[in-house]
Amino acid sequence: MKRKYKTSIQKRIFLSHIIIVGVALLLTMIIFDVCLSLYVRREIKSQIITSGQMLAKTIEEENKSGIDVTEKYKNSNEFNKSLIQMNKTIKQSQALLDINYVLLGKNEDIIYPPNENKQEYNFIEKNLMKVVNRRITLSGLNNNTTINFKISGNRYILGAFNLNLKGNKGGYLIVYSDLAKSRSLTMVVNIMLFLILLAAAVIASVISSNVSEKISKPIYELVNYAKKIGDREYNVKFKKQNDDEIGKLVDSMELMTKKLAAYDDTMKTFMQNASHELRTPLMSIQGYAEGIKYGVVDEQDKAIEIIIDESKRLSELVENLLYLSKIDAMQEEFKFEAVNIEEIIRTCIDRINGIAVKEGKTISLSSNLGNVMIMADEDKLTRAMLNIFGNCLRYAKKNIYVQLNKNESNIEILVKDDGPGFDSKDIDNIFDRFYKGKGGNYGLGLAITKSIILRHGGTIVAKNNVNEGACYIINLKDNL
Repeated sequence: MKRKYKTSIQKRIFLSHIIIVGVALLLTMIIFDVCLSLYVRREIKSQIITSGQMLAKTIEEENKSGIDVTEKYKNSNEFNKSLIQMNKTIKQSQALLDINYVLLGKNEDIIYPPNENKQEYNFIEKNLMKVVNRRITLSGLNNNTTINFKISGNRYILGAFNLNLKGNKGGYLIVYSDLAKSRSLTMVVNIMLFLILLAAAVIASVISSNVSEKISKPIYELVNYAKKIGDREYNVKFKKQNDDEIGKLVDSMELMTKKLAAYDDTMKTFMQNASHELRTPLMSIQGYAEGIKYGVVDEQDKAIEIIIDESKRLSELVENLLYLSKIDAMQEEFKFEAVNIEEIIRTCIDRINGIAVKEGKTISLSSNLGNVMIMADEDKLTRAMLNIFGNCLRYAKKNIYVQLNKNESNIEILVKDDGPGFDSKDIDNIFDRFYKGKGGNYGLGLAITKSIILRHGGTIVAKNNVNEGACYIINLKDNL
């Protein structure tokens, strides 16, 4: 399937990973280059000091044995022999560091290297010695002194050492290193590091691509799944891969699908029941109206009364439908204020007691609440309780029991009757919108009641009593 997403999740995840990897590579290269350069310079400085001190000591010891070192080291081969011996002793190699030596006499005349090597000799005489004379006072020299300088764009590190020779023959040893070779070494190491990091970046990119694909693929599938749900294809199943956040989203969507399917089924049932409830009074009204029109009804006053009663029944049905739709759409305003819950229940009982007495039934109330106040919409809560009482009154044989209890932070309202109770197949659906149980009406009263209780932050459940009859349990928050 071709995906048409300008900024897909897969692309965003992949790009974010690439940016993170790229920044990490760049920072690693910069930090490593700085640290390596500092390390190499520190090692060069350390080896310059070590090499200078060792060579100065060798020269001084030869001088003590009676050798005229100023004459001996005019021969470059002799000087190189001493260097080789010194390097074996301190186990250091000049190959990587490019360390060079200059031997000066007491008057700062160049003894080594000889002037046969014109290029090196000229560099020392015209460039290096100028730096030495400008930056270092050779008399009273500290053998740990090193300086950094630049000649013709090239950087150098230099160490100067004082030689104590017999016969009042002083001298100086200059040890210096051109950092060009160390920079080349650093560059080689950086290139190797870059190649390693580049390989790691390629591997990370492949892994990131796979990870982003694994994350985005189920989301794309969920999008298609949601579209099918939107088309009311509720039988489509989604295969959950993992029990992660996406897995939980799948569970939520499947639960939503079941609820939508149940809602659609309920709507279909409602349309059938509601159409029947609407058609019956309409046909009755139409029949009596036509009878009056054509003069075939003998008792016209009775026919008119029936028309009025059926019209009221239709009006009540339409009013309930509109009221429930407003609650569903959160358009019905609730005015919460402090009310005495026991007084509301007693008022509801008083309003319905006349019908109960007429039918030979009794409504009894027991309460331990007293003056307990809660935040509620008195009119809405009264309507909800009247629906419950009316339902119990319809099915009760003789008695309806109302009990009010305070449990911790809740107010519990129990309403029981001694009627036949709920049918087992209806008990789970009696609060569903538009549900019509056995022997019931169009099923809006209890749905309205549940919506009102829920808007008050409460709960309502229904069950059968142990002996007989139905029982409604309402819990409201004691929020004052």
